[in-house]
Amino acid sequence: MPDSLSALGANSVLLANASSNLANLNTQGYKAIRTSIVSSANGEPGIVTTRSDTPGALMPSGQEGSNVDISKEYSDMILAQTGYEAALNAIQTREKMIDDLMEVFSSMNG
Repeated sequence: MPDSLSALGANSVLLANASSNLANLNTQGYKAIRTSIVSSANGEPGIVTTRSDTPGALMPSGQEGSNVDISKEYSDMILAQTGYEAALNAIQTREKMIDDLMEVFSSMNG
C-alpha cells in the first residue's frame, strides 16, 4: 500500500511540474522543470526534479524565450494521468480484496 500511495504522490508532482511548465511557456528566460519518476532504494516510486539548462529560442527582441517543449509537457501529463490511474486502481483492488476477505471470515464465524 505505501508504494501505491508513493506512486500517487510522484505522479501528482509530475503533473504539477508539467502544468507549471505549460503555464510559463511564454515567460522569457524560463527554464523548464524536468521531473523523473524513479525507484527508491526500498523499491517505492520517488521523484527527481531538476531545471533544464537547455537554452530557449531567441526571440525577435533578442531575449531568450522559455525552453518549454509543449509536446514533452503533454506527454508528461498523459504519463502522470496514466500512472495516477494505475496506482488508484491498485489501491481500489486491494480494498476490494480486503472487503472480500472480511466477508469470508464473517461468514465462517457467523
